[in-house]
Amino acid sequence: MGSLDTAAVESRLRSSMDDIVSDDSILSTKSSIFVTPKLLFERNKKTYVPHAFSIGPLHHGRPDMIYTEKIKLQYSRDLIKRVSKWNDTILKDLVEEIASIEEEARQCYAVPLRFTRDKFVEILLVDGCFLIDLFGKHYGYLPVPEDDPVMKRGYLRNGIFRDLFLLENQIPWLVLDHLYRKTTLPHQTSLTTLAIYQCAIRSMIGGRTVVPRTLHQSKHILELLRSWLVAQKVGQGATTWELIPSASSLVEAGVKFKEGCASNGLLDIKFSNGVLEIPRLTIQETIEPVFRNLIIFEQCYHSCAPIFLSYVILLDTLINTPKDVDILSEKGIITNCLNPQEAAEIFNNLDNDTFVSEFYYSELCQEVNKYYKRRWPRWRAIYVRNHFSSPWAIASQVFAAIIFILALLQTVFNIKKKH
Repeated sequence: MGSLDTAAVESRLRSSMDDIVSDDSILSTKSSIFVTPKLLFERNKKTYVPHAFSIGPLHHGRPDMIYTEKIKLQYSRDLIKRVSKWNDTILKDLVEEIASIEEEARQCYAVPLRFTRDKFVEILLVDGCFLIDLFGKHYGYLPVPEDDPVMKRGYLRNGIFRDLFLLENQIPWLVLDHLYRKTTLPHQTSLTTLAIYQCAIRSMIGGRTVVPRTLHQSKHILELLRSWLVAQKVGQGATTWELIPSASSLVEAGVKFKEGCASNGLLDIKFSNGVLEIPRLTIQETIEPVFRNLIIFEQCYHSCAPIFLSYVILLDTLINTPKDVDILSEKGIITNCLNPQEAAEIFNNLDNDTFVSEFYYSELCQEVNKYYKRRWPRWRAIYVRNHFSSPWAIASQVFAAIIFILALLQTVFNIKKKH
């Protein structure tokens, strides 16, 4: 073996370390749009890539999306034509506006982008104008033509709703904000309100009806959705915790389930006097990609607490089998558009390969477990289930109670008679 060239090794290591430190795509806290980690991507590829519309640079130019690229151009053209009635230099203004923030927008992506400055500006402008026009039509303040290629075609409308919440399919919020201010009159609805409405969470997931003012600070639409869902206080994060049993086990212990009030948000779960209140959740095909991408954003973004992941973990503990799905459906907590087995499998796999540094339902789980371990509620629940499960069973219990009371009275009467 030859002698070690210490100086050469030191020089190579120093150069490699310097290259890593200077690589903003790895260490920059400005990054908010990420490529899905390979381990998670390989498990469920379909939930992380767009199927109909590419938004932003990461999936731009895919051959299977040539048709929808033309649709985005059509929407952008319609927006430009409308605005040009009161601003005849609007297209030039928009190009200059996006060019002025191009570098800041590029830094939002956690991977190097292959596009030139000119092409990147073009992508952001077209995709941003497409979304703004789409938001306006969906909200209802813009007319929808009879031949509209998205709003009048169910599969494309469903496609954009799904693709809009993919982490790899985002453009920076600052781009949308700059475009919206240039193409909208001052009295029109805020961009934040339009985007929240576009999320269609009231029908897809459920959530607050009030839009917190802090949402305008979001990095992109996916973070806007997350911020809206976790806006209410769900408890303090804890580094140690004990999970609760499944819904069916809790029912056997006497715990009751009740549909919670949705006005405080989807994550506002409460437990009091043996009653677990959970806001209604609609389970359909689009829920898995939305939930998975919300989780991945929390896992990747440097200053994002795992609040939504805590909610998913709590649901996973409650839903182990189709029976658990049926119980929650009967109580109005779940509106299940899938079969119970499919719904259970979704929640059993959502938090695989994730890391939770803090759990935000620790106090709630502690209260539920304390109640669960008490004997009387469990005995009472088992007795009610075994003896009051049908009209005949109830009748037999009533009859047995009458016989017992009569026998007791007869005994007391006989004792008194002897004295």
